[in-house]
Amino acid sequence: MKKVNRILILHQGAIGDFILSLPAIGAFRHHYPYATIEIWGYPDILRLVEKRFYADGIASVERKEIAQLYNEDGVLDSQLVEQLRGFDLIVVFGQEGQRTLVDNLKKVKVDAMLWIRTFPSDGEDVHMIDYQLFQLEQMGYSPIEKIPRLFLLDDDLFHASQMLDQIQSRENTPLIALHIGSGSKKKVWPPERFAHLTEKLVQKEGARIIVPIGPADEEPVRAYCTLVSSEAITPLPNLPLTTLAAVLKRCSLYVGNDSGITHLAAAVGIPVIALFGPTDPKVWGPRGERVSIIYRESECSPCSREEMKQCVHRKCLEDITVEEVYDRITKRRC
Repeated sequence: MKKVNRILILHQGAIGDFILSLPAIGAFRHHYPYATIEIWGYPDILRLVEKRFYADGIASVERKEIAQLYNEDGVLDSQLVEQLRGFDLIVVFGQEGQRTLVDNLKKVKVDAMLWIRTFPSDGEDVHMIDYQLFQLEQMGYSPIEKIPRLFLLDDDLFHASQMLDQIQSRENTPLIALHIGSGSKKKVWPPERFAHLTEKLVQKEGARIIVPIGPADEEPVRAYCTLVSSEAITPLPNLPLTTLAAVLKRCSLYVGNDSGITHLAAAVGIPVIALFGPTDPKVWGPRGERVSIIYRESECSPCSREEMKQCVHRKCLEDITVEEVYDRITKRRC
């Protein structure tokens, strides 16, 4: 195999899946420190790593010519073929749905290609990060890191400081982030409990609460906002992920559901309390030296994706009390 100067990584995962793949992506940076690495995926997510250690460049997969790579009988664009052949190594992250893509890349006859299955099949009791790193080890790579880490630029931190200086009335005011939503309603701790927790944090800790809001969070956030004083919280709707990451970096604590934003908070290194219900934290949990997971395993959890969609009681999340979460917060501050 010739010297690896240019690497292409294809990753089309959502925020949480992408962040959990950072140790595997970082392995290529460590293994080929002088190579140029380009990542194709969803730009809103990839900007978290653009010129921030992992990627020298990024590009969207939502381009007309890229769609041809997912067509079994498609005729590939000649310029795309030439572009792909310009990489010395192509790495594809994804499940069986990526097989057509992999087959088409083989037809292009790129120099070298690796396919990393992103997450284990149902029933495999292994964390997603360990699952990916094991595959890399089998391919001859030695991973350096098992914890996802994001590296922010000075500009990111400057813009966050400008925003937060208007929120914190005093420099020593604890700034706590609560993420009320998740990509699935079935993973959401009841909004009224977040509201009760907010009261405790404001009254007993003198905290200022910030509430990141994404497109999937509107319904639970709306319910939450009807139950709390508007003076107690600062909603932060639809921030770019790089800005949100920098804002979270300034927080003294984050509490949230199983969501991509919880993984984001863990990856910037702040104390995180993650609330898990239907999903298995042994497989999907955020990782970090300052991460604490609250999980009340019940007779029906963790459950399959189909079972989660059909669930009507959400006992696994209902069993997590406000007092338990608050107690975990105070213990972490001791």
